[in-house]
Amino acid sequence: MLKALAKKLLKKTGLQITKIPKQHESLSSERRAFTVGRKNKFAGMIAGDPLNANMHLKYAIFASEQGRYYLAYAELKTAQYLGADEEEVEKYITAFRSALPDPKYMNHNQYFRFKTLSSEIITHRQKTSLSILDIGGGEGELASFLPDDVTYCLVEPAVNGISGTNLPFPDHSFDYVVSCHVLEHIPVKERWLFLDQLLSKSRHGVILLNPFHVEHTCIDERLRLVIEITGAQWAKEHLECTLPKIDDIKAYAADRELQFRVKPNGAVATSMAFVFVDYFAAKSGHQDDWKKMNVFFNEKYTDILDSEKYPNAYLIYLGWPETRTIKGAGLDS
Repeated sequence: MLKALAKKLLKKTGLQITKIPKQHESLSSERRAFTVGRKNKFAGMIAGDPLNANMHLKYAIFASEQGRYYLAYAELKTAQYLGADEEEVEKYITAFRSALPDPKYMNHNQYFRFKTLSSEIITHRQKTSLSILDIGGGEGELASFLPDDVTYCLVEPAVNGISGTNLPFPDHSFDYVVSCHVLEHIPVKERWLFLDQLLSKSRHGVILLNPFHVEHTCIDERLRLVIEITGAQWAKEHLECTLPKIDDIKAYAADRELQFRVKPNGAVATSMAFVFVDYFAAKSGHQDDWKKMNVFFNEKYTDILDSEKYPNAYLIYLGWPETRTIKGAGLDS
């Protein structure tokens, strides 16, 4: 029933219901066929040759034909980074960008994350060019929030076949490596290794946007409530892996002699409320009201929701010291 309602929602409103890793499990039957079937065929082929620009280009065209516009644009940008023929890229880039859904129609939790992360990326822009590696980026929605001239590459093994645990790129080949709501899905003992890998691919540093352990926010209770009501897989993984702690990331930064900056992001109560809003709106079929509510919060409240004491997440920057020279990579190149 839930799948049918989601499909009805797509047809009636024209919305593209997208997801970031582990966030939404209720896919339409149309989307599920694309995810489990034909899309995985491309992911499987790319996994065997992850830096094949032409294969990413073909995937981008296919995704566009299937109406997966976020993925189409992200894969086209990935193909461009990997060296796809520029004339071929230019044939599609404007059309793919124009086909992207208006982001204000995203569910608020997604919109808030991408808006936060893209704004942070731009603050680190020190020159005309800027290259970003997006680890665990779902269908590449972040690319649509970035300026056209930002170089972007997507890593999401189940989506585009590039391994997230064995990155195939040369060291220090991107200005920044970003990861949104991924660290909490990494087992505790593997988190430093995960961060090491991200850091190794950056020239300047790593930008994380992630939920963390915050005292007095009923972490286990709220996750169990989400699981009980919605059955969300992401909540099960949060509970199993446990949320990371800021002190652990501070210790990592100190051990690696990195710059460390952190600021609270969002409010846990608002984020939790929207988890249930999304679930019950889909279940009841109140898509018009759901759309109005998301648009209102996305347009009016995005800039006033950060809670110092009870944030939903923290935005963290782990950077190389300014005096450090990266061997084999020019910081000004």
